[in-house]
Amino acid sequence: MRQTAFLIAAGFVLVSCAHNGSETAASSAIDPVAVIDGKAAYDEHCAACHETGMLGAPREGQPKDWQGRSSLWQGVLMEHARTGYFEMPARGGKTQLADDVVDAAAEYMLEHTFQDRPED
Repeated sequence: MRQTAFLIAAGFVLVSCAHNGSETAASSAIDPVAVIDGKAAYDEHCAACHETGMLGAPREGQPKDWQGRSSLWQGVLMEHARTGYFEMPARGGKTQLADDVVDAAAEYMLEHTFQDRPED
């Protein structure tokens, strides 16, 4: 009987620890948007076209390629990256990409191309 009571008490302690541990992990979790590497997202999902100018894509790091585009910069670029624009398919044709990954890649491209741009 004592052994059963001990096992039940030990079970409650483990459940309590697991519950408290998960609360601690959740409360101290880093925002996943904050850890997305825009350069890595760009390199993996966008560079194939935006490095070469394929199908008229404005090249990253080449401000002249972006002339005549909206001065609303980031907001418009994010929308175009998500929904497509002219020859560029939505999300670069990778429909499974999450908005935050698309946004991080687009922001990297914009910031790298226009380092002194005004904020939206």
